[in-house]
Amino acid sequence: MNCRRLPGIRWALVALALVLVPAALPVRAQLLVRPVPVPAPVPVAPPLPVQSLAAAASSPTQLAAADKIDPALRDLMQANPQALLPVIVEMEHPVAPFVGAPNVDRALTALDLLRQSGISVAGLSLIDGAAGFANAAGINAVSLVPAVARIHHDATVGPQRSADPPVIAPPDQVSEVYPLVVNADQVWQQGTTGGGVTVAVLDSGVAADADLVQPANRILASVNFADQRLASDPGGHGTHIAGIIAGNGSRSGGEFVGIAPQANVVDVRVLGSTGSGRISSVIRGIEWVLAHRAAYNIRVINLSFGARANLSYRADPMAAAVEIAWRRGLVVVAASGNGGPARDTVVTPGTDPYAITVGATDDRGTLSRGDDMLAWFSGWGSADSNAKPDLVAPGRRLVSIRVPGSALDRLFPERVVVARNGSTYFRLTGTSMATAVVSGAAALLLARRPDLTPDQVKALLVGTTQPYGWDSGQVLPDPIADGSGLLDAYAAVNTAPPPAPSPVPGGILPGGLLPGMLGGLVPSAVQPLACANLALRPADGFARALFPVLYGSPLHWKDPTLGGIDWQTLTWDSVLWDSTAWDNFAWDSVLWDSVLWDSVLWDSVLWDSIAWDSVAWDSILWDSFTLD
Repeated sequence: MNCRRLPGIRWALVALALVLVPAALPVRAQLLVRPVPVPAPVPVAPPLPVQSLAAAASSPTQLAAADKIDPALRDLMQANPQALLPVIVEMEHPVAPFVGAPNVDRALTALDLLRQSGISVAGLSLIDGAAGFANAAGINAVSLVPAVARIHHDATVGPQRSADPPVIAPPDQVSEVYPLVVNADQVWQQGTTGGGVTVAVLDSGVAADADLVQPANRILASVNFADQRLASDPGGHGTHIAGIIAGNGSRSGGEFVGIAPQANVVDVRVLGSTGSGRISSVIRGIEWVLAHRAAYNIRVINLSFGARANLSYRADPMAAAVEIAWRRGLVVVAASGNGGPARDTVVTPGTDPYAITVGATDDRGTLSRGDDMLAWFSGWGSADSNAKPDLVAPGRRLVSIRVPGSALDRLFPERVVVARNGSTYFRLTGTSMATAVVSGAAALLLARRPDLTPDQVKALLVGTTQPYGWDSGQVLPDPIADGSGLLDAYAAVNTAPPPAPSPVPGGILPGGLLPGMLGGLVPSAVQPLACANLALRPADGFARALFPVLYGSPLHWKDPTLGGIDWQTLTWDSVLWDSTAWDNFAWDSVLWDSVLWDSVLWDSVLWDSIAWDSVAWDSILWDSFTLD
């Protein structure tokens, strides 16, 4: 990628004196298997009526330079002004008519700013930004550029430690019954096992275990944004998650089986061997999934990790990426985090109101739901007036695939579980595991009803939960701590789906509301089991990235075409780029502060491509896995 000069920002960088350290060796995304034929394309919501765009003509108020820097990042700058800090720079949308300023150009501009004031690492064209490193002087200089919208700390993502002691359980108490607790076995008996649906597992990698590759290989692709290690899953966490979602029990003779045992998996590695990564790598992983959604029929994204939510989801770049994926037709399932039992301990991206956020229960290793309890570590809260989690699922001592010699395997040898036939598995605890249970249930639901939209999937999963814990004597810290209740996969699959979002005829809705106030959608009072996520305010990054389309400017995001290319030997300077149209794509209206955005038909939204450059990682221990 060629460096371009930016005359308009020279004045902001004149006084900058920054000693650069050598950039890390580039980490290239590695595609390990080729695309395969898939079923029909993902459905999208029907088009909504386009009303006047006059209210959207004005852009948000320009922030002062200091206000562009996230408070958590300002604290780090003050603590060590000379330290090179990992950052994400988001660009403001340009003034209409947006001539010559597609999304990818704004990502390139952000890269140039980081290159001139620090170290540029990777373009994040999905959110009109870039990731890199800069010290306090460099960050302040970038904040002075009028076109810069926000500068975030590129924080570490991973499971969160809880400060409270665990509830003591018998040493031999493990859970292989979780599919039965959520009634997945009853769905299997109806002939639905997840076949044809692909779940993208953004995690530490997925090893080629027999439970996933025999009798047929259901790991359709593996791509690495984390590090340069050759091992498919050096941590062991991602494979455990994939097994909960889609393990078929081949090695155990059917003793340890996942929720959707015939679903496919795409391995998108965003966490290193220590269980940590950065927000920027997660955004890049989501960007990759969006670009290859059709090639692998990816319908669900599983995010079994989180970062401390220091800001509202509205200013969170990871939340923006999640919302773009959701609106593109992908069900995003995220962990609530392991910070309970205290209030407001939900981690990002689980704080985003669009995502399906999952807390954890302890099924006590029994089939009875009467003795189940909300897990002591399960995060919950009501940040931004959005109650989270949305629902709960088993997440304590779940048995799934073991990766011998992985970081977790070496750290916790006592957690190896031996099946009746002598094969070995592994037990883990956390909302990460509960999240995988719900992702598997989403795969079952979409296998039965491939026409469902993400909003309909969320409405069914959250609206058909079952009671639990009536014999446990547990008193919840708050009624919202477990969302709507315990997942019931059978009820979700066998309940009539909520109607898809549909245009409202002219006139006044009940209560005197105009159609535009609800995004042109029928409110819950008018339709049974209404779709989820109606009239929610989106993240700022989502709004900025999509604002130009209201004026007819196409989106241009970047991803390399993969046809016949081995990503392990790919030369990025000479790569050929392809464009994939988002045909028949409609967006609900978006209410952003006082700006009312009416519905727009988004035909031919183009993916150009941006190089996946290098990325750097923190090294932290798997601290959350002291849970048991």
